[in-house]
Amino acid sequence: MNVDFKIAQLESPEDWAGLAQIFGGASRVVQSTIRHLITVQTRSYLLETRYIDRDYSSDYRRFYAQTFKTYDRHCQRVHFFAEDVGTIIGSTGWLKRVELLQATSRVSYRGFCVIRPLPGAPIGRTVLQAAGPAQAGLESVVTCRSDVRANLLGAELDVVGTSFMQQDSRLGACAQVAIWVGARHMHQRYKYDWLSVADITKLAAPTTPEEATSIPAGSDFLTSERMIRAINEMGFQPLCFDGPNIGADILPYVESGLPVILGMQPDIGSLGHAVTVIGRVFARLKTPSDQALDYIPAYIAHDDQAGPYMLVPTTPSSAKTYSLDPNQLISHAVKGKSVNFNVKENGVFAVALMPLRAFSTAREAEKTSLRRLEAVFARIDNIKRDLSRLHAPVNDRLLKELIEAHQNKKIVLRTYLTSASGYRRHIALGTACDELKDVLLRIHLPHFTWVTEISTVDSYNQASVGLRRIYGHSVLDATSTGKDTAGLLMLHVPGLVFLRNVDAKPGEQAETGIVIKNDALYECREKRFNH
Repeated sequence: MNVDFKIAQLESPEDWAGLAQIFGGASRVVQSTIRHLITVQTRSYLLETRYIDRDYSSDYRRFYAQTFKTYDRHCQRVHFFAEDVGTIIGSTGWLKRVELLQATSRVSYRGFCVIRPLPGAPIGRTVLQAAGPAQAGLESVVTCRSDVRANLLGAELDVVGTSFMQQDSRLGACAQVAIWVGARHMHQRYKYDWLSVADITKLAAPTTPEEATSIPAGSDFLTSERMIRAINEMGFQPLCFDGPNIGADILPYVESGLPVILGMQPDIGSLGHAVTVIGRVFARLKTPSDQALDYIPAYIAHDDQAGPYMLVPTTPSSAKTYSLDPNQLISHAVKGKSVNFNVKENGVFAVALMPLRAFSTAREAEKTSLRRLEAVFARIDNIKRDLSRLHAPVNDRLLKELIEAHQNKKIVLRTYLTSASGYRRHIALGTACDELKDVLLRIHLPHFTWVTEISTVDSYNQASVGLRRIYGHSVLDATSTGKDTAGLLMLHVPGLVFLRNVDAKPGEQAETGIVIKNDALYECREKRFNH
Protein backbone atom coordinates (compact mmCIF):
# COMPACT_ATOMS: atom_id res chain seq x y z
CA MET A 1 0.00 0.00 0.00
CA ASN A 2 1.42 3.38 -1.01
CA VAL A 3 1.12 6.62 0.90
CA ASP A 4 -2.09 8.37 -0.10
CA PHE A 5 -2.35 12.16 -0.08
CA LYS A 6 -4.24 15.01 -1.70
CA ILE A 7 -3.16 18.58 -2.49
CA ALA A 8 -5.20 21.75 -2.88
CA GLN A 9 -4.62 25.48 -3.08
CA LEU A 10 -6.32 28.07 -0.87
CA GLU A 11 -7.04 31.00 -3.14
CA SER A 12 -10.79 31.44 -3.35
CA PRO A 13 -13.69 31.38 -0.85
CA GLU A 14 -14.65 28.03 -2.36
CA ASP A 15 -11.20 26.64 -1.55
CA TRP A 16 -11.54 27.67 2.09
CA ALA A 17 -15.07 26.25 2.20
CA GLY A 18 -13.64 22.94 0.98
CA LEU A 19 -11.09 22.97 3.76
CA ALA A 20 -13.85 23.71 6.28
CA GLN A 21 -15.64 20.54 5.13
CA ILE A 22 -12.45 18.51 5.71
CA PHE A 23 -12.37 20.05 9.21
CA GLY A 24 -15.88 18.77 9.87
CA GLY A 25 -18.09 21.60 8.67
CA ALA A 26 -19.12 24.93 10.13
CA SER A 27 -18.36 25.39 13.82
CA ARG A 28 -16.73 28.08 15.98
CA VAL A 29 -13.52 26.05 16.25
CA VAL A 30 -13.34 25.51 12.48
CA GLN A 31 -14.00 29.19 11.76
CA SER A 32 -11.30 30.26 14.23
CA THR A 33 -8.81 27.77 12.82
CA ILE A 34 -9.38 29.02 9.28
CA ARG A 35 -9.13 32.63 10.47
CA HIS A 36 -5.73 31.87 11.95
CA LEU A 37 -4.56 30.10 8.80
CA ILE A 38 -5.47 33.22 6.82
CA THR A 39 -3.59 35.36 9.37
CA VAL A 40 -0.37 33.37 8.84
CA GLN A 41 -0.81 33.61 5.04
CA THR A 42 -1.52 29.98 4.22
CA ARG A 43 -1.66 29.32 0.46
CA SER A 44 -2.05 25.54 0.10
CA TYR A 45 -2.37 22.28 1.99
CA LEU A 46 -1.50 18.61 1.72
CA LEU A 47 -3.90 16.05 3.20
CA GLU A 48 -2.61 12.69 4.47
CA THR A 49 -5.67 10.47 4.15
CA ARG A 50 -4.53 7.70 6.56
CA TYR A 51 -2.63 8.84 9.64
CA ILE A 52 -2.12 7.16 13.02
CA ASP A 53 -2.11 9.85 15.71
CA ARG A 54 -0.62 9.01 19.10
CA ASP A 55 -3.10 11.18 21.04
CA TYR A 56 -6.15 9.75 19.32
CA SER A 57 -4.76 6.21 19.63
CA SER A 58 -4.42 6.68 23.39
CA ASP A 59 -8.02 7.87 23.69
CA TYR A 60 -9.14 5.14 21.29
CA ARG A 61 -7.72 2.39 23.50
CA ARG A 62 -9.19 3.89 26.67
CA PHE A 63 -12.67 4.69 25.35
CA TYR A 64 -13.65 4.48 21.67
CA ALA A 65 -12.52 0.87 21.16
CA GLN A 66 -14.83 -0.19 24.01
CA THR A 67 -18.04 1.35 22.65
CA PHE A 68 -20.72 -0.52 20.70
CA LYS A 69 -20.46 2.02 17.89
CA THR A 70 -17.48 1.30 15.63
CA TYR A 71 -14.92 4.10 15.39
CA ASP A 72 -12.18 4.19 12.80
CA ARG A 73 -8.74 4.05 14.40
CA HIS A 74 -7.18 6.09 11.61
CA CYS A 75 -7.15 9.89 11.36
CA GLN A 76 -6.30 12.31 8.61
CA ARG A 77 -3.64 15.00 8.89
CA VAL A 78 -3.56 18.30 7.01
CA HIS A 79 -0.29 20.19 6.48
CA PHE A 80 -0.32 23.89 5.62
CA PHE A 81 2.10 25.94 3.53
CA ALA A 82 2.58 29.59 2.58
CA GLU A 83 3.48 28.50 -0.97
CA ASP A 84 2.04 26.15 -3.57
CA VAL A 85 2.97 22.72 -2.23
CA GLY A 86 1.66 21.24 -5.48
CA THR A 87 4.72 22.57 -7.29
CA ILE A 88 6.95 20.67 -4.86
CA ILE A 89 5.02 17.40 -5.05
CA GLY A 90 4.93 17.72 -8.83
CA SER A 91 8.72 17.34 -8.94
CA THR A 92 10.06 14.20 -10.57
CA GLY A 93 11.40 11.62 -8.16
CA TRP A 94 10.51 10.98 -4.52
CA LEU A 95 13.92 12.04 -3.17
CA LYS A 96 13.63 15.39 -4.92
CA ARG A 97 10.20 15.90 -3.35
CA VAL A 98 11.61 15.19 0.11
CA GLU A 99 14.48 17.63 -0.49
CA LEU A 100 12.13 20.41 -1.60
CA LEU A 101 9.67 19.72 1.24
CA GLN A 102 12.51 19.87 3.75
CA ALA A 103 13.38 23.34 2.46
CA THR A 104 9.92 24.61 3.49
CA SER A 105 10.65 23.92 7.18
CA ARG A 106 10.60 27.22 9.14
CA VAL A 107 10.21 29.09 5.84
CA SER A 108 6.73 28.41 4.46
CA TYR A 109 5.51 25.51 6.59
CA ARG A 110 2.60 26.74 8.74
CA GLY A 111 1.83 23.63 10.76
CA PHE A 112 -0.64 20.77 10.78
CA CYS A 113 -4.06 19.68 11.98
CA VAL A 114 -5.11 16.12 12.82
CA ILE A 115 -8.68 15.29 11.77
CA ARG A 116 -10.20 12.63 14.03
CA PRO A 117 -13.10 10.35 12.94
CA LEU A 118 -15.31 11.99 15.59
CA PRO A 119 -18.27 13.87 14.10
CA GLY A 120 -18.77 16.02 17.20
CA ALA A 121 -15.13 16.93 17.75
CA PRO A 122 -13.04 16.30 14.63
CA ILE A 123 -10.18 18.73 15.34
CA GLY A 124 -7.47 16.70 17.04
CA ARG A 125 -3.86 17.58 17.86
CA THR A 126 -3.14 20.78 15.97
CA VAL A 127 -0.05 22.99 15.89
CA LEU A 128 -0.21 26.15 13.80
CA GLN A 129 2.41 28.86 13.56
CA ALA A 130 2.08 31.13 16.60
CA ALA A 131 0.63 34.58 15.98
CA GLY A 132 -1.56 37.13 17.77
CA PRO A 133 -3.31 40.38 16.82
CA ALA A 134 -1.17 42.38 14.42
CA GLN A 135 -2.91 45.75 14.30
CA ALA A 136 -0.94 48.95 14.73
CA GLY A 137 -0.05 49.89 18.30
CA LEU A 138 -0.26 46.32 19.60
CA GLU A 139 2.56 43.87 20.22
CA SER A 140 1.51 40.23 20.51
CA VAL A 141 3.74 37.52 21.96
CA VAL A 142 2.83 33.84 22.32
CA THR A 143 5.15 33.13 25.24
CA CYS A 144 4.19 29.44 25.58
CA ARG A 145 5.49 28.20 22.26
CA SER A 146 7.91 25.50 21.21
CA ASP A 147 9.44 23.83 18.19
CA VAL A 148 7.18 21.02 16.98
CA ARG A 149 8.31 18.60 14.29
CA ALA A 150 6.16 16.69 11.81
CA ASN A 151 7.38 14.00 9.44
CA LEU A 152 5.80 14.37 6.02
CA LEU A 153 6.69 11.94 3.23
CA GLY A 154 10.19 11.61 4.69
CA ALA A 155 10.83 15.32 5.31
CA GLU A 156 11.18 16.71 8.85
CA LEU A 157 9.13 19.92 9.03
CA ASP A 158 9.36 22.30 12.00
CA VAL A 159 6.82 24.86 13.14
CA VAL A 160 6.89 27.15 16.18
CA GLY A 161 3.55 27.14 17.95
CA THR A 162 1.36 25.80 20.75
CA SER A 163 -0.57 22.54 20.60
CA PHE A 164 -4.37 22.81 20.39
CA MET A 165 -7.23 20.31 20.44
CA GLN A 166 -11.01 20.35 20.30
CA GLN A 167 -12.93 18.86 23.22
CA ASP A 168 -14.87 15.62 22.84
CA SER A 169 -17.48 15.91 25.60
CA ARG A 170 -17.98 12.13 25.77
CA LEU A 171 -14.43 11.62 27.00
CA GLY A 172 -13.53 14.82 28.83
CA ALA A 173 -14.46 18.40 29.64
CA CYS A 174 -12.82 21.71 28.79
CA ALA A 175 -10.62 21.43 31.87
CA GLN A 176 -8.86 18.25 30.66
CA VAL A 177 -8.08 19.80 27.29
CA ALA A 178 -6.92 23.04 28.92
CA ILE A 179 -4.54 21.03 31.12
CA TRP A 180 -3.46 18.98 28.07
CA VAL A 181 -2.50 22.17 26.19
CA GLY A 182 -0.31 23.27 29.11
CA ALA A 183 1.20 19.83 29.65
CA ARG A 184 1.95 19.35 25.96
CA HIS A 185 3.77 22.69 25.83
CA MET A 186 5.88 21.67 28.83
CA HIS A 187 6.62 18.35 27.11
CA GLN A 188 7.60 19.95 23.80
CA ARG A 189 9.65 22.74 25.31
CA TYR A 190 11.10 21.29 28.51
CA LYS A 191 10.81 17.49 28.00
CA TYR A 192 8.25 16.80 30.72
CA ASP A 193 6.19 13.60 30.39
CA TRP A 194 4.00 13.05 27.33
CA LEU A 195 0.34 12.84 28.41
CA SER A 196 -2.89 12.31 26.51
CA VAL A 197 -6.33 13.60 27.48
CA ALA A 198 -7.17 10.09 28.65
CA ASP A 199 -4.08 10.10 30.88
CA ILE A 200 -5.09 13.43 32.41
CA THR A 201 -8.64 12.23 33.04
CA LYS A 202 -7.23 9.18 34.84
CA LEU A 203 -4.95 11.37 36.99
CA ALA A 204 -7.98 13.50 37.93
CA ALA A 205 -9.92 10.47 39.19
CA PRO A 206 -12.72 11.32 41.65
CA THR A 207 -12.12 10.62 45.34
CA THR A 208 -15.37 11.92 46.84
CA PRO A 209 -19.08 11.28 46.10
CA GLU A 210 -19.48 14.89 44.97
CA GLU A 211 -16.80 14.40 42.31
CA ALA A 212 -18.11 11.06 41.01
CA THR A 213 -21.14 12.41 39.19
CA SER A 214 -20.47 11.31 35.59
CA ILE A 215 -19.28 8.33 33.56
CA PRO A 216 -16.64 8.39 32.18
CA ALA A 217 -15.37 10.27 35.22
CA GLY A 218 -14.81 13.94 34.45
CA SER A 219 -16.71 13.96 31.17
CA ASP A 220 -19.12 16.65 32.42
CA PHE A 221 -16.69 18.93 34.28
CA LEU A 222 -13.69 18.94 36.62
CA THR A 223 -13.68 20.71 39.95
CA SER A 224 -10.69 22.92 40.75
CA GLU A 225 -9.61 20.31 43.32
CA ARG A 226 -9.45 17.59 40.67
CA MET A 227 -7.58 19.87 38.29
CA ILE A 228 -4.99 20.58 40.99
CA ARG A 229 -4.73 16.86 41.77
CA ALA A 230 -4.11 15.98 38.13
CA ILE A 231 -1.51 18.72 37.66
CA ASN A 232 0.33 17.58 40.77
CA GLU A 233 0.28 13.94 39.62
CA MET A 234 1.66 15.05 36.24
CA GLY A 235 4.86 16.23 37.92
CA PHE A 236 4.22 19.96 38.26
CA GLN A 237 3.64 22.25 41.21
CA PRO A 238 0.14 23.70 40.81
CA LEU A 239 0.18 27.34 41.90
CA CYS A 240 -3.34 28.70 42.30
CA PHE A 241 -4.84 32.19 42.21
CA ASP A 242 -8.27 33.59 42.91
CA GLY A 243 -9.81 36.90 43.92
CA PRO A 244 -10.09 40.23 42.10
CA ASN A 245 -6.41 40.45 40.99
CA ILE A 246 -6.15 37.29 38.90
CA GLY A 247 -5.14 39.26 35.80
CA ALA A 248 -2.14 40.81 37.56
CA ASP A 249 -1.30 37.63 39.48
CA ILE A 250 -0.89 35.45 36.39
CA LEU A 251 1.06 37.99 34.28
CA PRO A 252 4.57 37.08 35.58
CA TYR A 253 3.92 33.41 34.81
CA VAL A 254 2.66 34.14 31.31
CA GLU A 255 5.74 36.34 30.77
CA SER A 256 7.83 33.38 31.96
CA GLY A 257 6.45 31.11 29.25
CA LEU A 258 4.56 28.98 31.78
CA PRO A 259 1.01 27.94 30.76
CA VAL A 260 -1.79 29.11 33.03
CA ILE A 261 -5.19 27.42 33.21
CA LEU A 262 -7.78 30.19 33.59
CA GLY A 263 -11.24 29.36 34.91
CA MET A 264 -14.05 31.77 34.01
CA GLN A 265 -17.73 32.06 34.84
CA PRO A 266 -20.24 33.97 32.70
CA ASP A 267 -22.28 34.78 35.81
CA ILE A 268 -22.56 33.76 39.46
CA GLY A 269 -23.75 30.20 39.95
CA SER A 270 -23.26 29.13 36.33
CA LEU A 271 -20.97 26.32 35.19
CA GLY A 272 -17.47 27.62 34.55
CA HIS A 273 -15.22 27.26 31.53
CA ALA A 274 -11.45 26.68 31.39
CA VAL A 275 -8.97 27.96 28.79
CA THR A 276 -5.18 27.92 28.61
CA VAL A 277 -3.41 31.28 28.62
CA ILE A 278 -0.35 31.04 26.34
CA GLY A 279 0.61 34.66 25.66
CA ARG A 280 -0.30 38.30 25.96
CA VAL A 281 -0.92 41.48 23.97
CA PHE A 282 1.00 44.67 24.89
CA ALA A 283 -0.31 48.16 24.11
CA ARG A 284 1.10 51.64 24.54
CA LEU A 285 -0.97 53.75 26.95
CA LYS A 286 -2.14 57.31 26.37
CA THR A 287 -1.66 57.88 30.10
CA PRO A 288 1.29 55.79 31.33
CA SER A 289 0.84 53.64 34.44
CA ASP A 290 3.19 52.09 37.00
CA GLN A 291 1.21 48.81 36.90
CA ALA A 292 2.46 46.22 34.39
CA LEU A 293 -1.03 44.78 33.83
CA ASP A 294 -2.36 48.11 32.58
CA TYR A 295 -0.24 47.65 29.46
CA ILE A 296 -1.89 44.28 28.72
CA PRO A 297 -5.29 44.71 27.03
CA ALA A 298 -5.70 40.97 26.44
CA TYR A 299 -4.27 37.53 27.04
CA ILE A 300 -3.83 35.05 24.19
CA ALA A 301 -5.49 31.70 24.94
CA HIS A 302 -6.34 28.33 23.43
CA ASP A 303 -10.02 27.53 23.94
CA ASP A 304 -11.18 24.03 23.00
CA GLN A 305 -14.68 25.35 22.29
CA ALA A 306 -13.70 28.49 20.36
CA GLY A 307 -10.37 27.76 18.69
CA PRO A 308 -6.62 28.43 18.78
CA TYR A 309 -4.96 31.77 19.55
CA MET A 310 -8.11 33.45 20.86
CA LEU A 311 -8.22 36.57 23.05
CA VAL A 312 -9.41 37.14 26.60
CA PRO A 313 -9.55 40.91 27.29
CA THR A 314 -8.26 41.89 30.72
CA THR A 315 -11.07 44.40 31.38
CA PRO A 316 -14.65 44.91 30.11
CA SER A 317 -13.55 47.91 27.99
CA SER A 318 -10.29 46.54 26.56
CA ALA A 319 -11.81 44.98 23.43
CA LYS A 320 -13.47 48.22 22.36
CA THR A 321 -10.62 50.53 23.42
CA TYR A 322 -8.03 48.60 21.41
CA SER A 323 -10.33 47.50 18.54
CA LEU A 324 -9.75 43.79 19.13
CA ASP A 325 -11.24 41.50 16.48
CA PRO A 326 -14.70 40.38 17.75
CA ASN A 327 -14.21 37.04 15.99
CA GLN A 328 -11.16 36.40 18.16
CA LEU A 329 -12.90 36.95 21.49
CA ILE A 330 -14.01 34.06 23.71
CA SER A 331 -17.75 34.21 24.38
CA HIS A 332 -20.40 32.21 26.25
CA ALA A 333 -24.15 32.06 25.93
CA VAL A 334 -25.96 33.62 28.90
CA LYS A 335 -29.78 33.53 28.82
CA GLY A 336 -29.73 33.12 25.06
CA LYS A 337 -27.30 36.01 24.52
CA SER A 338 -23.62 35.75 23.61
CA VAL A 339 -21.41 37.45 26.19
CA ASN A 340 -17.69 38.02 25.71
CA PHE A 341 -15.47 36.90 28.57
CA ASN A 342 -12.96 39.23 30.23
CA VAL A 343 -10.56 38.45 33.06
CA LYS A 344 -11.68 41.18 35.45
CA GLU A 345 -15.39 40.27 35.45
CA ASN A 346 -15.29 36.56 34.64
CA GLY A 347 -11.94 35.23 35.91
CA VAL A 348 -12.57 33.24 39.10
CA PHE A 349 -9.70 30.77 39.29
CA ALA A 350 -6.26 30.22 37.75
CA VAL A 351 -3.48 27.70 38.16
CA ALA A 352 0.06 27.94 36.78
CA LEU A 353 2.05 24.82 35.91
CA MET A 354 5.20 25.46 37.94
CA PRO A 355 8.43 23.44 37.65
CA LEU A 356 9.51 21.42 40.68
CA ARG A 357 12.76 23.31 41.22
CA ALA A 358 11.16 26.68 42.00
CA PHE A 359 10.23 27.31 45.64
CA SER A 360 9.21 30.99 45.60
CA THR A 361 6.52 32.98 43.82
CA ALA A 362 6.65 35.97 41.51
CA ARG A 363 4.86 38.16 44.05
CA GLU A 364 7.44 37.38 46.75
CA ALA A 365 10.33 37.94 44.34
CA GLU A 366 8.99 41.30 43.17
CA LYS A 367 8.31 42.56 46.71
CA THR A 368 11.84 41.58 47.79
CA SER A 369 13.34 43.30 44.75
CA LEU A 370 11.42 46.49 45.51
CA ARG A 371 12.47 46.45 49.17
CA ARG A 372 16.13 46.09 48.20
CA LEU A 373 15.82 48.84 45.60
CA GLU A 374 14.26 51.20 48.15
CA ALA A 375 17.04 50.38 50.62
CA VAL A 376 19.63 51.42 48.03
CA PHE A 377 17.76 54.66 47.32
CA ALA A 378 17.62 55.42 51.07
CA ARG A 379 21.42 55.06 51.31
CA ILE A 380 22.35 56.46 47.91
CA ASP A 381 23.98 59.65 49.23
CA ASN A 382 26.25 57.62 51.51
CA ILE A 383 27.00 55.16 48.70
CA LYS A 384 27.96 57.94 46.28
CA ARG A 385 30.08 59.64 48.92
CA ASP A 386 31.98 56.41 49.60
CA LEU A 387 32.50 55.86 45.89
CA SER A 388 33.69 59.42 45.40
CA ARG A 389 36.46 58.79 47.93
CA LEU A 390 37.49 55.82 45.78
CA HIS A 391 37.38 58.01 42.63
CA ALA A 392 34.62 55.80 41.22
CA PRO A 393 31.68 58.08 40.33
CA VAL A 394 28.39 56.53 39.17
CA ASN A 395 26.06 57.57 36.34
CA ASP A 396 24.31 60.39 38.19
CA ARG A 397 21.89 61.29 35.39
CA LEU A 398 20.27 57.85 35.03
CA LEU A 399 20.34 57.21 38.77
CA LYS A 400 18.66 60.55 39.43
CA GLU A 401 15.96 59.78 36.83
CA LEU A 402 15.23 56.44 38.47
CA ILE A 403 15.08 57.89 42.00
CA GLU A 404 12.76 60.68 40.86
CA ALA A 405 10.53 58.14 39.11
CA HIS A 406 10.32 56.15 42.35
CA GLN A 407 9.45 59.24 44.37
CA ASN A 408 6.65 60.06 41.90
CA LYS A 409 5.35 56.45 41.74
CA LYS A 410 6.45 56.10 38.12
CA ILE A 411 8.52 52.91 38.33
CA VAL A 412 7.29 49.81 36.46
CA LEU A 413 8.41 46.38 37.65
CA ARG A 414 8.19 43.36 35.35
CA THR A 415 8.96 39.93 36.83
CA TYR A 416 9.46 36.56 35.19
CA LEU A 417 11.04 33.15 35.88
CA THR A 418 13.94 32.06 33.72
CA SER A 419 16.67 29.45 33.66
CA ALA A 420 20.33 30.26 34.20
CA SER A 421 21.07 29.48 30.56
CA GLY A 422 18.15 31.60 29.36
CA TYR A 423 19.28 34.54 31.49
CA ARG A 424 22.86 34.34 30.25
CA ARG A 425 21.71 34.06 26.64
CA HIS A 426 19.58 37.20 27.01
CA ILE A 427 22.42 39.16 28.64
CA ALA A 428 24.97 38.02 26.05
CA LEU A 429 22.72 38.90 23.09
CA GLY A 430 21.19 42.02 24.68
CA THR A 431 22.11 45.69 24.55
CA ALA A 432 23.59 46.21 28.03
CA CYS A 433 27.07 47.74 28.04
CA ASP A 434 29.99 45.33 27.80
CA GLU A 435 31.23 46.19 31.28
CA LEU A 436 27.88 45.19 32.79
CA LYS A 437 27.70 42.04 30.66
CA ASP A 438 31.14 41.01 31.89
CA VAL A 439 29.96 41.18 35.50
CA LEU A 440 26.59 39.49 34.98
CA LEU A 441 27.82 36.60 32.85
CA ARG A 442 30.23 35.51 35.58
CA ILE A 443 27.58 35.15 38.30
CA HIS A 444 27.01 31.60 39.55
CA LEU A 445 23.25 30.96 39.31
CA PRO A 446 20.77 28.24 40.33
CA HIS A 447 18.79 26.49 37.60
CA PHE A 448 15.80 28.86 38.02
CA THR A 449 15.84 32.54 38.99
CA TRP A 450 13.24 35.27 39.26
CA VAL A 451 14.25 38.36 37.29
CA THR A 452 12.59 41.71 38.04
CA GLU A 453 13.20 44.39 35.43
CA ILE A 454 13.15 48.02 36.57
CA SER A 455 11.78 50.67 34.20
CA THR A 456 10.18 54.07 34.39
CA VAL A 457 6.76 54.68 32.86
CA ASP A 458 8.42 56.64 30.05
CA SER A 459 11.00 53.98 29.18
CA TYR A 460 8.42 51.17 29.37
CA ASN A 461 5.47 52.78 27.57
CA GLN A 462 6.55 51.86 24.03
CA ALA A 463 4.50 49.86 21.51
CA SER A 464 7.62 48.14 20.14
CA VAL A 465 9.67 45.87 22.38
CA GLY A 466 12.78 47.16 20.62
CA LEU A 467 12.12 50.61 22.08
CA ARG A 468 11.35 49.52 25.65
CA ARG A 469 14.30 50.08 27.97
CA ILE A 470 15.17 49.19 31.55
CA TYR A 471 17.34 51.04 34.06
CA GLY A 472 18.33 47.88 35.89
CA HIS A 473 17.11 44.54 37.18
CA SER A 474 17.40 42.09 40.03
CA VAL A 475 18.03 38.35 40.10
CA LEU A 476 16.54 36.26 42.92
CA ASP A 477 17.26 32.61 43.66
CA ALA A 478 13.99 30.79 42.84
CA THR A 479 14.97 27.98 45.24
CA SER A 480 14.92 30.45 48.17
CA THR A 481 11.76 31.49 49.97
CA GLY A 482 11.89 34.79 48.11
CA LYS A 483 10.59 36.55 51.22
CA ASP A 484 13.84 38.23 52.26
CA THR A 485 16.91 39.70 50.59
CA ALA A 486 19.03 36.66 51.50
CA GLY A 487 17.94 35.10 48.22
CA LEU A 488 18.55 38.24 46.15
CA LEU A 489 21.68 37.33 44.20
CA MET A 490 22.08 40.54 42.20
CA LEU A 491 20.68 44.06 41.96
CA HIS A 492 21.68 46.39 39.16
CA VAL A 493 20.85 50.11 39.21
CA PRO A 494 22.48 52.69 36.94
CA GLY A 495 26.22 52.59 37.55
CA LEU A 496 26.13 50.00 40.34
CA VAL A 497 25.85 46.23 40.73
CA PHE A 498 25.31 44.63 44.15
CA LEU A 499 26.20 40.94 44.38
CA ARG A 500 25.35 38.59 47.26
CA ASN A 501 27.13 35.37 48.21
CA VAL A 502 24.44 33.13 49.69
CA ASP A 503 27.09 30.75 51.03
CA ALA A 504 29.10 33.38 52.92
CA LYS A 505 30.40 32.05 56.24
CA PRO A 506 30.07 33.96 59.52
CA GLY A 507 32.45 36.89 59.46
CA GLU A 508 32.74 36.91 55.65
CA GLN A 509 31.33 39.77 53.61
CA ALA A 510 28.06 38.59 52.08
CA GLU A 511 27.52 41.53 49.70
CA THR A 512 29.89 43.36 47.38
CA GLY A 513 29.39 46.36 45.13
CA ILE A 514 30.82 46.92 41.65
CA VAL A 515 30.89 50.23 39.78
CA ILE A 516 29.84 50.19 36.08
CA LYS A 517 31.49 53.29 34.62
CA ASN A 518 29.88 53.45 31.18
CA ASP A 519 26.42 52.24 32.14
CA ALA A 520 23.38 52.95 29.97
CA LEU A 521 19.76 51.88 29.47
CA TYR A 522 19.29 48.50 27.79
CA GLU A 523 16.52 46.41 26.25
CA CYS A 524 14.12 44.42 28.38
CA ARG A 525 13.96 40.70 27.72
CA GLU A 526 11.29 39.47 25.36
CA LYS A 527 10.47 35.93 24.24
CA ARG A 528 11.06 36.65 20.59
CA PHE A 529 11.11 33.87 18.02
CA ASN A 530 14.89 34.11 17.64
CA HIS A 531 15.55 33.98 21.42
